[in-house]
Amino acid sequence: MSYNSHSRQKSKVKPIIYGLLSFMLAFVLFLLSVFMVLETTVFSQDYMLSKMAETGYYSMLEDELKTELKSLGNASGLDESFAEDFVNSLDITEIEKQYISAFYCGDKTLVNTTEFKQQLYAALDKYMDDNGIDKSKTSQENLDYFVEQACERYVTQVSIPFFSFVANYIYNASKPVVIITISLAAAALIISAIIAFTNKFKHRRYRYLCYGCAGAFISVTLVPTVVLLSGKISQININTRSLYNLFVGYANGIFMYFFIYSAILLVLSFVTFVLYRRHYYKAINHS
Repeated sequence: MSYNSHSRQKSKVKPIIYGLLSFMLAFVLFLLSVFMVLETTVFSQDYMLSKMAETGYYSMLEDELKTELKSLGNASGLDESFAEDFVNSLDITEIEKQYISAFYCGDKTLVNTTEFKQQLYAALDKYMDDNGIDKSKTSQENLDYFVEQACERYVTQVSIPFFSFVANYIYNASKPVVIITISLAAAALIISAIIAFTNKFKHRRYRYLCYGCAGAFISVTLVPTVVLLSGKISQININTRSLYNLFVGYANGIFMYFFIYSAILLVLSFVTFVLYRRHYYKAINHS
């Protein structure tokens, strides 16, 4: 009698234990997916550069810089063609790549203005020579003021808001993120192994594994779905068209990675469910 009572107690406790293990597996897989998304997007220089190319960021930035320098040039008596020719001489794509590279290397000074100033001084000298402007009548102080103002607008256009603030954080967190991702992957494997090798019946193994994968799938899918349905991303207020398109494309790309990982979890859920049903019917037939 006591043996039967003990067996019944044990049979009631086991589903609770494996239910908790399934919940832990779902939670770990969810965190693993989040960190893998972060690693392939936020912490990836290639991802940022690819989004800049996809959204037409470089060409829009070039147009916006021309507009800014034309406005400044008009106030200083320069022809609009000066801004057009000068900006065309700049390699905006290479400038942005250097800026992004500095960001992911944790540099404090992200926008290098030295080369810009040198090129601008050279362009002003050429402009005055081509237009027969007497350099002796143009004070160095006025030239320096124009270059400084142009440099400020250049930095504003080339830099991305908050990048300088988060640069060191991203750089310092990059290695821990990799370690955490590997640890979460190991934890998911260990929990899965415990579920698989401590269950005598195969259909129960796959049932609890299915619970874990399905729970993670729902969680990972829920995050981007809620944000996208809220419409907050497209409603964000950003002054320049280049930054707006970059931000929307960047955010949508992150959500796409969430959906990719949720699709992988859905496949795992389906496979474990099919295996569960197959072994379940086998167990019934044998009994």
